[in-house]
Amino acid sequence: MPTPILQVITEYCDIYVDDINLQSLKTEDMPLYARKMWGYLRPSIPLFNHPSDMPIYLLGTVENPTLIEPKIGSYQYAVQAELTSDTTVELGEDFQGYELFCCRIQQTDYFGNIIMLPTNAVTYNAETGQITIAASVDAPIPAGTVFDMDFYTDGAFAHTLSREIMQILGICFQEIWQDRFNTDWLSMVSKIDDRSFTEQNRANKVRADTERLIAIRTKRAEAMRRYENNLAFRKAFPEGSGLIP
Repeated sequence: MPTPILQVITEYCDIYVDDINLQSLKTEDMPLYARKMWGYLRPSIPLFNHPSDMPIYLLGTVENPTLIEPKIGSYQYAVQAELTSDTTVELGEDFQGYELFCCRIQQTDYFGNIIMLPTNAVTYNAETGQITIAASVDAPIPAGTVFDMDFYTDGAFAHTLSREIMQILGICFQEIWQDRFNTDWLSMVSKIDDRSFTEQNRANKVRADTERLIAIRTKRAEAMRRYENNLAFRKAFPEGSGLIP
């Protein structure tokens, strides 16, 4: 039975995410959360490279891929004239069949920053690829309102992944996640120290980040070696051999 990608993300990768913005997305815009998390998980899969045939087990080959990648979409709709009644918008065939949908209103705050506000005014019909905007005379939708929509259909690994495998995939995800923050531009760019700002010791930070990444890589290597040993043990002593009472 295929293993859903979202199962790996929510059960084995999410625990390593300490990002308030991404955690907020989990409740405010699940399709976008899934899209961003898949963006970290995808490059981490090849890190699970021991035993040597594991990448093929997870990904398949170029001729016969076994990983079904998620289907992802986004769409913006700007209201041209004030809406005072329910309005249906055709998004087309490309937007049919999505499993997850979320719509938020895009606005600009006082400082010019784009902010996203939740809304229940838009519903999505997966069969037809239509959205319906709820409006009335008492609750009109002003002209210029921008609806920002995210869509997601989950992918899957072709095999039923064991909890051992999913746990190691979570560690691979953690490595990519940590490496992303080790190379964060804002942390690495040179800054000017003056009376209003004093930068922490950059050398100490780089050293700590490097040591943390090395520790995660060591944990990944140990987990893969332990998994390979377990495979060999189970092959030599099949379940029911009586070794474990």
